[in-house]
Amino acid sequence: MYESRWQALQGLCVAVVVAWLAGCAGTTSVQQSHPLIAPAGAADGAKVYFIRPDPGFRGVMDRPLAISLEGAEILALAKGQYTLLLLKPGTSQMKLDFHTVVGPSNTMTPVSTTTPLTLSPGVAQYLVFDLVPPRGLGSGSTFVPRQVPRDRALEMVRGLSPVGMAVREPVQ
Repeated sequence: MYESRWQALQGLCVAVVVAWLAGCAGTTSVQQSHPLIAPAGAADGAKVYFIRPDPGFRGVMDRPLAISLEGAEILALAKGQYTLLLLKPGTSQMKLDFHTVVGPSNTMTPVSTTTPLTLSPGVAQYLVFDLVPPRGLGSGSTFVPRQVPRDRALEMVRGLSPVGMAVREPVQ
């Protein structure tokens, strides 16, 4: 009797751990009401592909990467996925919010980085969010956005899942 309860408890624990790990990875979501999203069909809109490679299991770094433009979150980008947004051209501040593990105690810590982003009208741009390993003792991994040419973007999206507009207009 105790053995069957123990097996049931073990099965429940395994199910909880699997569900928790799946929840860490998450899915990509877009805030369609963001003020920098251009109206559908806008000729002067900047087509921006947001690409997040899957480097394998990285614990808290597997959570969706929160991307904000001009102080408002526009996108939560899950690893192994990419999406396309039509944005209003111009220069804005892009902020990345994520978690990392730092210090000798391996503490999960929220981190933010900010960088300017210039969007050109009528041009397709490809932003890849690379995971950069710690640079020293006590620091954690960070995400760094970098623009890549279309050919490199084609290589980067192989094996990734398109989400949202990228399903209709994948990197080609």
